[in-house]
Amino acid sequence: MLKRLEFVALYGLAWVLIFQFFRIIFLAYHYKKALELPSSLWVASASHGLPMDISFAAYILAIPTLLMMFTGHRWDWYRRTLSIYTIIIVSLITLLSVVDLELFRAWGFRIDATSLHYLETPSEAMASMGAAPVFPLLLLLVGLIFLINRILQTIVRRITGSFRRSAHLYMIPAFLVIAGSLIIPIRGGFQLAPMNESAVFFSDKSFANYAAVNVPWNYVRSLLNEGYSNENPFKYGEDSEANHTVANLYKANGETTQIIDTTGKKNVLVIIWESFTAKAVSSLGGLKEVTPQFDRIAKEGLLFTNIYASGNRSDKGMVAILSGYPAQPTTSIIKIPKKTASLPSLPTIFKERGWQTSFYYGGETEFANMKSYFLQQGFDRIIDKAEFDSKDMNSKWGAHDHVVFKRLMHDLDREKQPFFSTIFTLSSHEPFEVPTKTMIPGNDPEHLFLNALHYTDESLGAFLREAKTKPWWKNTLVVIIADHGHPLPETRKDKPSEFHIPMLWLGGALTVAPARVDTLASQTDLAATILNQMHLPSGTFAWSNDIFKTGRHDFAYFAFNNGLGWMRPGGFLVRDNIGGNITEKKGALPQQEEALGKAYLQSSFGDYLKR
Repeated sequence: MLKRLEFVALYGLAWVLIFQFFRIIFLAYHYKKALELPSSLWVASASHGLPMDISFAAYILAIPTLLMMFTGHRWDWYRRTLSIYTIIIVSLITLLSVVDLELFRAWGFRIDATSLHYLETPSEAMASMGAAPVFPLLLLLVGLIFLINRILQTIVRRITGSFRRSAHLYMIPAFLVIAGSLIIPIRGGFQLAPMNESAVFFSDKSFANYAAVNVPWNYVRSLLNEGYSNENPFKYGEDSEANHTVANLYKANGETTQIIDTTGKKNVLVIIWESFTAKAVSSLGGLKEVTPQFDRIAKEGLLFTNIYASGNRSDKGMVAILSGYPAQPTTSIIKIPKKTASLPSLPTIFKERGWQTSFYYGGETEFANMKSYFLQQGFDRIIDKAEFDSKDMNSKWGAHDHVVFKRLMHDLDREKQPFFSTIFTLSSHEPFEVPTKTMIPGNDPEHLFLNALHYTDESLGAFLREAKTKPWWKNTLVVIIADHGHPLPETRKDKPSEFHIPMLWLGGALTVAPARVDTLASQTDLAATILNQMHLPSGTFAWSNDIFKTGRHDFAYFAFNNGLGWMRPGGFLVRDNIGGNITEKKGALPQQEEALGKAYLQSSFGDYLKR
């Protein structure tokens, strides 16, 4: 039994070391990029990439561990099987790693399932290899396969040769438990978010992050999560016609109405409120006494009454708010770093022009792969769960909202101006745990949710009361907006109500009297609206529609579980993309509005595929 345990441990450890060896080869092959980094980042890439190496080594160990259960009396078959298994795995992983060396030079990201496109067009594949050192790479491939296979086969032969008979009564349950326990290293530990790219991304230097990525892990994840098809499943007509139709929706020749003081550079604070639905806000026609602080402060600024979230999850909301990019119905762009790297963003624009940028969240930024996006988009400082004490956290997500608001206030008082800062709350996410006395009683999900919103509302109110006393307030625009809506409370049954979210602008930077803005708009429109107010370039935000520009076309699009919603001032429609049916409709919308919604889906998903 001990020799069998020794084999499993040594075989897994060998793979971890092999992956670190591949990382050294990657850094050496791209030595010019590596030399642009301080040597400390080489070490950091190895240490941050280690959990992903362990994760994939655990995947490789799964089959040998399960088969070990049946080696109690005979194990010669096991040695032969493991030898063949090792040859296959070594060959495939080494091939991926060597091909990745050159593809990274051309593509700028680690190899993934998009490489399979070249199997459909062999001539293009050969053409793309024209400048590659094919012969040296082939020598490297053969040499590595021989060396790594030799090492692993030695482990297989020597240790399995020392096996002794053991009763199946002990072998089967023991190795079944061990195989089951591999789920822990596979998912990267006991943390909330399973292993993803954000778990290894650690730097604002892209090359250092890419060096940390484990190639076979990245490739398999790509195959499973994205596939390799580049066909748009939402194609209802010619792409050129759909793109032209959608482009016309964003054409507005009028001027932008100025509501922000343009003297000097203004601070911007974006408060993203988890699951903040308009159905729970009295000033938007929702329930009373759930968010009394928000209702009070809504009278002090610009309350946008007709804003709709782009998607139904936080990861989609982050991209919609910060990059002005619409949600996808069947996936999320934030899960694919090479795609999000091509997106414009508010923190990038502000950082490039001298603003200090920061992001605050009480939970794990690795969740839903958000951290990789934040690192790409120019945040100077990212504060998350690791920065807070365990006593200040709930049982699942992380630090309570009032704790994170307190940390934000402390840091903003010391922040160099101008700053662009974002805070993302979490207490109004399931399981709706709050550290204060219950104000909205009830143990059902709806009342727990409303009580959590009430707690965040109190935390926000306390933060804003103190912020108004600070010197930086008079030079600051504060934007409060939701990451997405919520099906609860069930006061309305129509789909658009789940996406109807509040947005409020406050702060000393405003030059207009408090008012309600009833313009129909999308969460994606925030980016261009802020930038145009600040007289900063917004041209790269092609999917963002300035709310204050005269002559704009008023509309909002939202995506959900393979469906779309299309909102217009005269009404709305909701479409099931699978069945092709209109499931909800309200108002006297012309027949062509359904075609507009479908064109928007086709064009936006086509843009996603091309990134």
